[in-house]
Parts: sequence; structure tokens; C-alpha cells
Amino acid sequence: MAQIRIEKYTASHQNEWDRFVENSRNASFLFYRDFMEYHRDRFEDCSFLIYEDQKLRAIVPANRVEAQVFSHQGLTYGGIIFKNFEKVNRVQEISKAFFTHLESLAIEKFVVKLLPSKYNDFQSQAIDYVLFQHQAKLMRRDMNFFVPLQQNLKIHKSKKKVYNKDFIKELAIRKTTDFTDFWEQILSPILNEKYGVNPVHTIEEIHLLAERFPKNIQQYNIYKNEVIIAGMTLFIDEKLKVVKSQYGTANELGRKLKALDFLYLELFEKFKNKGFRYFDLGTTNEGDGTIYNESLTNYKEELGGIPINLDRYEIQF
Repeated sequence: MAQIRIEKYTASHQNEWDRFVENSRNASFLFYRDFMEYHRDRFEDCSFLIYEDQKLRAIVPANRVEAQVFSHQGLTYGGIIFKNFEKVNRVQEISKAFFTHLESLAIEKFVVKLLPSKYNDFQSQAIDYVLFQHQAKLMRRDMNFFVPLQQNLKIHKSKKKVYNKDFIKELAIRKTTDFTDFWEQILSPILNEKYGVNPVHTIEEIHLLAERFPKNIQQYNIYKNEVIIAGMTLFIDEKLKVVKSQYGTANELGRKLKALDFLYLELFEKFKNKGFRYFDLGTTNEGDGTIYNESLTNYKEELGGIPINLDRYEIQF
């Protein structure tokens, strides 16, 4: 019988952890330690490495709050991340050992946000079944919209009309490594005005992350007469062939000129031509997930987005 050993992550594991992320077919760049730890002052890290017969088989990006372990509150998704496709009995054995280990640490609850299926290169839902086996409770379900870039895009004609407008000649799309204009002139003011909140990432944090991951975090702005009117921050996963609109919005003039529609359509074409599989438009749910923003949902559907469940489960020990 294989011997399963579980170790809590420490700084001495970083190289081994990052190599696993690099070589795993399902691990997003969000799981690199240099990304996870940009906000380590906000979260008590409680990540784990799972070995089988001395070989690293899985990792669990996680944080701890008292007697609860979350995978991971600072990340969009997580779970037990395997390097390659694993058969159901292997997923079952490793997961069971991990849950038993948490219980031995006096952990009372494990909360996990699973990878959306479009990020799952194996298209395996074995972990979903194992969670069901262990009587995990579905606590939240969000609709995460994905545009299938390599299929015939079902974009509503109202979005394509932007190409018929004369003003489109006056709009300039620019890729930039400076996020300041978008953050300070567009994103932060609009989030504050409409929702009374700030971006999840401060301007200092997004610059830090972009410096660490320049191929993965990119900024595209739209200008009219050299004045910014809209922008979009992309999280790009070359390995998984998925690009995510992390932030995207426009000011009043930008909305009037449909600048964000124009930017989406141009980026769809750009990443389609680069061989990307999906464009992640994000979620539309509010509150605890039981309601959704109808206008935002309609907007993403008109862009060709298809809802895929982003589920959150909890296991009580």
C-alpha cells in the first residue's frame, strides 16, 4: 500500500511547490507562491503538500481562520491540485488522507472553491464526487461566464454595431505596463461611485504582481483624443489557454461610445488567433450567490458568454 504523507507549506518548500505548479496541467499561475503571498499580511497561510511514496502528488493552496481552512480566500478558485490526470481511486485516497489530516489538526471545517471546468484540462470531476462521498455541502454556486474562442462566437448584433460607428476611427487601443491611468481615472472612481468599494488589488499590488508576472497580467486601455475612456486588466494563463477579464470598465464617455464592447471584441479576436480556448468574463452573482445581476448577465450573454458553475463546498469534521 502506498504511503501518503502530508506536510504544511513553509518557505523551504517554495522551489518544490513552484516546480509542481509549473509542471501541473491544471495549476493556474495564481498558485505560484509569488502570487499567493502578495497579500500574506491579510491571510494566515495554511497550504499543504501531499506526497505518495516520497513523490509530490498534489498541493492545496489554503489559508486558515481559527478552526477553519479555506482553499483559498485570496484566490478565485482552488482545491486539491494534481499534477496530471489521476484515476478516481487515487483522487479518493489522497483526498481522504488530506481530510483525515485536517481533522487531526483539530480543524472543524474545510471550505473549497473548485476550479471551473474550463480551467480543468482533464475535464475530470472526480474531486466533485469525492466531496459528495464525504458529505460536503454545496454552500454557494456562482455563474462564471466563458466565451469559447475556438467555436463560432455567438455575439449579439448589438455588440457588433460598434464597428459601424464613425467614432470608432477615433478610438485607440493601447497595451501598457502602467496601470495608473486606469486605476486612478477609471476603475477606482467608478467602483467607489457605484458600489462604495475599492478594487481588490491596490495600484501598488497590481504593479507588483505585473512586475512578477509580466506575461500573465496585462493592461489594455482605450483612448479618445489621448484621454483614457475605458480599460481592461487581463489575467492570462498561457498553459491553460484561458484569459480572464479581471477588471474592465469605462467612464461615462466610454459607455456612450461602447468602448468596452469594442475592446472585448478586439481582445476576443486577438486571443482566438493566439490559440486560446476561453475568455473568462467572470461572475454575475451578488450577495451569497442566490441572486444574479440581470443586466450584467445579459451583457455577458450578448458577448457570447456561457455560464459555467463556480461552486463552493464545505466539509465539517
